[in-house]
Order: sequence, then C-alpha cells, then structure tokens
Amino acid sequence: MNRLYALFLTGCFLVPAVTAQNFGVSAGANFQRLTDISINELETKFDSQTGWHVGAWVELPLGPAALRGGGRYMAAGKLFDGLQSSNPSIQDHFEISMVELYVLLRLGLPSPVVSPYVFAGPVFRLPTQNDADISNDLKILSYAGEIGGGLVFNLGPVRLFPEIAYVFGLTRFIEKEILLQAIRSQVGDPQKLNTAMLRLSVGL
Repeated sequence: MNRLYALFLTGCFLVPAVTAQNFGVSAGANFQRLTDISINELETKFDSQTGWHVGAWVELPLGPAALRGGGRYMAAGKLFDGLQSSNPSIQDHFEISMVELYVLLRLGLPSPVVSPYVFAGPVFRLPTQNDADISNDLKILSYAGEIGGGLVFNLGPVRLFPEIAYVFGLTRFIEKEILLQAIRSQVGDPQKLNTAMLRLSVGL
C-alpha cells in the first residue's frame, strides 16, 4: 500500500514540478454520499455526510490554461450511515478517510485582478486510516472525475483561488463482497462515491 501511495505521488508531482511556476495549498469542506446500492438483494440508501479536506498542488502555466497536479487528504465522514436499514444488527457507521490525487486542466479568462476559470480532470482515490472492520471492504484504488470552477484574485505575490467542485465516482468504491461485524454481504450494484467541494487555495 505504501509503495502504491509513493508511485502515485511521484507521478503526480514530479513531472509538473520540474518547470512549475506556481505552488499552492488548499483547504475546504466536502459533502458526499455513496450511491444507493443493493446489499443481499435489499436496497440500501446511504445518508449524506459532511467532512473536510486539505492538500497541496503545483501548477504548470500553458498560455491561457494551466495544468495542476496535486493531492489532498479528505475526511469523508460516516459513509456507511444508513446501512442499518438493511442490516439492523450493524450499529457502527464507520468513519472513512482517503487520499485523492488529481491532475486538472484549468482554463481561464485573463484579467489583471479577478479572473474566472473552469477545470476538469481525473482523480485517483486511495482509502487510508479507516476502521479495521472495513479496511478490506474498500477498493484499494478507485477512479473519479472532477469538474468545477473558480476565481483567481491576484494580490501581488499571492493569489487566492475560491473554488467549487464536483467529484463523481467512475469505478466501484466498495468491493463486491463486504464483511461488517461478522456479517458477510454481497454488494449487487457498482457502488460509487460522489462529492461536492467548497475550498480556498492560496497560490504563490
């Protein structure tokens, strides 16, 4: 697992960092939900959760566009909240956190002070520091896409990036079979994780 983290971090940061002119840090809130799924032929509706994230990125300017590569740690909350409807004996909601690595293409309208922009790109999710009871039930690596927009406030040597983003799962987030508190269940649908984000980045 540690080698997998290192591989993605290297690929995400090393290439753009060689000629990158911008570096930034980000922090914000996230709102996520696992898509409804069928567990043992019973439909489960998960409740929405709130959390937070922090991260860092490097950016390579490409004319009116920029290529941003970075990573963030995200506390996703109790994503399994709602599982009791189909499995009443399961009481724990299970806190989940993850590392997300991304490469985003950012395209904006140049302006001396305030510049609007949009961005999109792939996201790689790696669960980490999760409850031991569910550590084997989450996919080691899942994929998502991110789209969003924001504004650049040019304040001399510092730039502020208030952003709103939506990260939508493209592949399964939970294994086809899960074992929770000695209860083995079959997951019928290709369950995915979708997240809305509000964040502020500070770029140098």
